[in-house]
Amino acid sequence: MAESRVEIQRGPKTEDIPIRTGLGLLAIQKKSELIEYDCKEADCGICLVRVLKGADNLSPVTTREADFLKAMRCDADERLACQARVFGDVSLKVEGDPDDDWDVP
Repeated sequence: MAESRVEIQRGPKTEDIPIRTGLGLLAIQKKSELIEYDCKEADCGICLVRVLKGADNLSPVTTREADFLKAMRCDADERLACQARVFGDVSLKVEGDPDDDWDVP
């Protein structure tokens, strides 16, 4: 099986995570807590990431994702991690501090 690498930066933390090529970014949820997920259906935007390198190594933007990104006025280099599949090495940036307590209202 081919393997790709996903580098994730969030605040001062950076993780380099191996992932089987062809899997979605959701697959790394068990290995890293740097990307937060909720709906997993392109409805909430919690998993928004900025693609620093390797945008061509992600699956094309789906219609559902494109509609959400347009409605939220996202930049061209932003993607929803819940919709993207990995087909090569990628470097991502997630806004926020990884030590933030996401459960606090």
